[in-house]
Amino acid sequence: MHLDDYPVADESVIDSRLTDVSRLAMRLSSMGRAARSKASIKVRQPLATAMIKTRTAEERSLLEQAGPQIIDELNVRDIVAFDADNEVVDYKLQANMPILGPKYGMELHYIIEALAAADAQEVAAKVDAGESVELSGYELEPEEILVSSDDREGFAVSSDAGYTVAIATEVTPELRLEGQARELVHRIQNMRRAADFDIADRIITYYQGDENLSEVVRVHSDYIRQETLSDELLEAPAPSDAHSEDQNFDGIKATVALVRKA
Repeated sequence: MHLDDYPVADESVIDSRLTDVSRLAMRLSSMGRAARSKASIKVRQPLATAMIKTRTAEERSLLEQAGPQIIDELNVRDIVAFDADNEVVDYKLQANMPILGPKYGMELHYIIEALAAADAQEVAAKVDAGESVELSGYELEPEEILVSSDDREGFAVSSDAGYTVAIATEVTPELRLEGQARELVHRIQNMRRAADFDIADRIITYYQGDENLSEVVRVHSDYIRQETLSDELLEAPAPSDAHSEDQNFDGIKATVALVRKA
């Protein structure tokens, strides 16, 4: 038996920046998926933009390197950095009446007026940081102010620990077609498995449906063929020996059938 020292990692070759980039990308991607879920938009549906706010300028500088991973994970066309949450959410401030009422009595209405006139973003940031807020000569503790927020129209927003990810929720006709093509590919891949095709088997795909389905296949035929290993996409009834299934997704009703090529 030969004994030797246990291997020790060479810390000099650790790329700390790459580690930071990966951690940031994973965190922001998770938040972006939460925003998609909030808007009930599946990840297979492409979207135009994810707006991202980091905690520090240093983290913001990592976005260029982390961007491709985030774009891929969130299925968006682009990411855009932004500075203030009030670009994507509207804050509302309210007095915590059970606390402030007994404390200020008849003066409470002055505080309510001051909250209505205050910079809601600035006050919300101080409350979130646990700092007191001075308004019209009154110093209010964080627990004395109730802060709520609503996503601005066109965005689904996820915020956590100083980070914010806002997904632009508009689905243009172009994006919808791309999303439907991705869903069709997903359905065909499931059908391949159900038919017990080998992973490398080439197939012919038959389909019948409405004009929407025809447009999806026409616009994205190259992508569909490549992803499903379909040598042909035929808008026609399938032969009797085909593996056939009815499909219903995103407003499309279709019959899809697969034949393995000899």
